[in-house]
Amino acid sequence: MSFIVEKLRRARGTQTSTEPLLKQEAARLGCEMAVLQAVLEVESKGAPFDDQGRLILLPEKHVFYRELPKSERLKAVTLGLAAKRWKKKNYKGLGGSGSNRRWDRLRKMAKLDETAALKACSYGLAQIMGFNFSMCGYDSVQDFVLALAANGENQIKAFVSFLETSGLRDELQAKDWRAIARIYNGKGQVDYYAALLAEAYARIAGVTYNFATGSSGASQASSSETILSLGSSGYRVKALQERLATVGFPLRPDGDFGPATRQAVVAFQVEHGLKPDGKVGGNTETALEQAVPLTQRHDEARANLTVRDLRAAGSQTVKKADDLTRVAKVLVGTSVGAGALGETSQGVLDQLGTGAEQLSQLRHQLAPLMELASDNKWLLIAGVGLGIWYLARNIKQRRLEDAQSWRHAG
Repeated sequence: MSFIVEKLRRARGTQTSTEPLLKQEAARLGCEMAVLQAVLEVESKGAPFDDQGRLILLPEKHVFYRELPKSERLKAVTLGLAAKRWKKKNYKGLGGSGSNRRWDRLRKMAKLDETAALKACSYGLAQIMGFNFSMCGYDSVQDFVLALAANGENQIKAFVSFLETSGLRDELQAKDWRAIARIYNGKGQVDYYAALLAEAYARIAGVTYNFATGSSGASQASSSETILSLGSSGYRVKALQERLATVGFPLRPDGDFGPATRQAVVAFQVEHGLKPDGKVGGNTETALEQAVPLTQRHDEARANLTVRDLRAAGSQTVKKADDLTRVAKVLVGTSVGAGALGETSQGVLDQLGTGAEQLSQLRHQLAPLMELASDNKWLLIAGVGLGIWYLARNIKQRRLEDAQSWRHAG
């Protein structure tokens, strides 16, 4: 068992002034420092460390359930450490920020699965979830939590990295509060958190907040030029998603303009020579209206594509499938040539020359079956070869269908 939880519990982090670093990061991102301060204020739970200098953390039962292997979930639920869904009662008995009971629960979670346990907690000043470690610039969740526990500067850097990696640079510059709230808080309470962000920004930056429209004056130009964008919701978003699916960009029409919808919009914009900003303004809307539905496309070049064309174009899928086909031919050819195989299976494979290199890994797996098949070794080899050939054929055929139907952009 790893002792990382105890190591974290004993760590005493160094407090860092946020303003100099936020000013530096805001200049790099091209946004106002007040924007970063507003996001940090709304999303912060108060402090990076508790009164003992320990990293602030909050275990999430529903996230632990999701991160655990399926074989461990029932046990975790039985022990009261995991839950299928988020509920208020998940936090019963945890105590307030800095409580020892939070550390006790994390230790019990880590006994089942350390990585899943660390991923299932939110940490520090910005309460970033552990499963976001790579978005914050770390190779493992262990490295992530140890860095956050060391000092406040690492927490600020992780916070800004998370915003940037989430693709929010433009939204931070434009003070697009709905988009920021949609990424940071999920789709459940976008309006609520967007209003909190706008209010915090207005107070910090000293601008007037319009409580009637729920916006600060600085973001009006951006919102008037954009029809739909990250954080939007409702029937218009659902119609957009349905239209994107019709023209070849499949989406679940749930009425929520989240990351998946933005990715589809960007892909559509790239295909149609538009600015790939992920926002549906006038130009993108017009292009969507004029785009030919997938079912009506009559591109003879696509319809008449062959596997040979894909191979010549450098398709890696076809290339790998061709390798499988060659292995299959060697196996089938060997079985036919060997006849009843008076030789041992290993002796036959040794005589394949270059084919032996491709089959070296198969030899160990085939040996038990060879012994079982006894006098029918050649038949077994032929069966394996035919199976591999059939698999390779299906892979190439499916890749061809993808290319012909525009479902694959590669």
